[in-house]
Amino acid sequence: MNEPLNILPQYKILPEPKLLFRDSNIDTHPLRGLTNYGPYSASLGFPNEVRLAYFAPSDSLKKLDSIIVELNSSAIPKEALNYYLQYDGFQNIFRIPLVEPDNNLRFEAPEECVKYARARDGDKLVDIIMHSIGKILKERHSFDVLLLYLPETWKNSFEYEGFNLHDRIKAKVAPIGLTIQIINDVAFERNCRANVMWGLSVALYTKAGGIPWKLADLNKDEAYIGLSYAIKKLREGNEYTTCCSQVFDPDGTGFEFVAYDTKEYETDSRGNPYLRYQEMQFVLSRSLLLYQGSHGGRVPKKIFIHKTSHFTDEEIQGAFDAFSDGTEVELIQVVRGTNWYGLKFDKSGRRIIPANYPVDRGIYQPISKTECLLWTQGSVMDVNVANSSRPVFKEASLKPLPSPIMLRRFSGQGGWHDTCSSVLALTKVDWNNNTLYKTMPATLVYSKVFADIVKQAPEIVNEIYDYRFFM
Repeated sequence: MNEPLNILPQYKILPEPKLLFRDSNIDTHPLRGLTNYGPYSASLGFPNEVRLAYFAPSDSLKKLDSIIVELNSSAIPKEALNYYLQYDGFQNIFRIPLVEPDNNLRFEAPEECVKYARARDGDKLVDIIMHSIGKILKERHSFDVLLLYLPETWKNSFEYEGFNLHDRIKAKVAPIGLTIQIINDVAFERNCRANVMWGLSVALYTKAGGIPWKLADLNKDEAYIGLSYAIKKLREGNEYTTCCSQVFDPDGTGFEFVAYDTKEYETDSRGNPYLRYQEMQFVLSRSLLLYQGSHGGRVPKKIFIHKTSHFTDEEIQGAFDAFSDGTEVELIQVVRGTNWYGLKFDKSGRRIIPANYPVDRGIYQPISKTECLLWTQGSVMDVNVANSSRPVFKEASLKPLPSPIMLRRFSGQGGWHDTCSSVLALTKVDWNNNTLYKTMPATLVYSKVFADIVKQAPEIVNEIYDYRFFM
């Protein structure tokens, strides 16, 4: 930087991103918007119901019944009362019924599952589960989402070195087009039932093809790509990397994934992979085709590409050559951990005193020509359902001061407003949770999820997958 750190450009504050619900109604609070207006895709007429199937040990099928009873009932929140609303039941919120399965859609897990789980033989356990799911596919036309219960008696095989049961199952069912909701005992044991029901209901609605909400203000001529990497080893010990690309657009049709095995790459001292020119060009050219496939061949006027590591010169050149001159390319490294903090002060007469709440979410502070701090955590006004005059600081119970993320720009023109606005908005479209926002944008949240799952099944490459298979 050319200037000392005590002389920084003026900071700016972005408004909390707005969300669209049924009939173009707008709210900044996702659960309040669902309660008051209904989900966005209700205006489009889909889905018109959410039909369930079960897969669980025979003595646990009734536990899944109890979850459905709760989903169709109401629950009063006991945690984060400034944010969570009363859960009013699935049909009241989503305006469609949640249909519990008939007897022919209640599938029992084979007894051998317990044996392999206790023996810590995750591969055999998955084989048995997938064999059973093969039978379930005969009834695929009769249900939308499969509830798959992993009981505590299988915990010995939930996760160990080189194996993750949750991710392995997701990786196996994606290629056969099956959306599943994995349930474990946490769903039955958490004290705040409203919290659990909000999370499960949003996830089930989304996995059945619904769009709970979408972003109101993103530019429809722009698209967003998140890149993550999965380092894998062959049996003979050789390593290679798979680049996982996730494309999102503001129309609500985004969140599509594709993974590519890349042979030409290098790693830094921390093991982060960096692609050679041709590999980066290929990855992004395929990502562009993915976008065009759902947009009638149209090319975005601007594309933002996010990853958590820096862009090398070869990656930058490969990215530019993947797009035509009519598309502006902005390359952004998103760094989650920084040593920066912000303190908020108020005026009291002539005195300056510490504020009662932390800095506002949405503040961005340029610190150089290529770096900007963005507070994706912080105080948010107009979402407090208990006291509308007070803000909500979601992380208050974990830490007193919100941390900013660092945006480091490797290409792109103009100021930081559009870049920060898009990243802030993308923290609100993770439909696999019920919170107000995530710290990182969905481009990177989901591409990392995809990369973690790809590690469990190296064969799922070069095919396009809807993100719903990996939620």
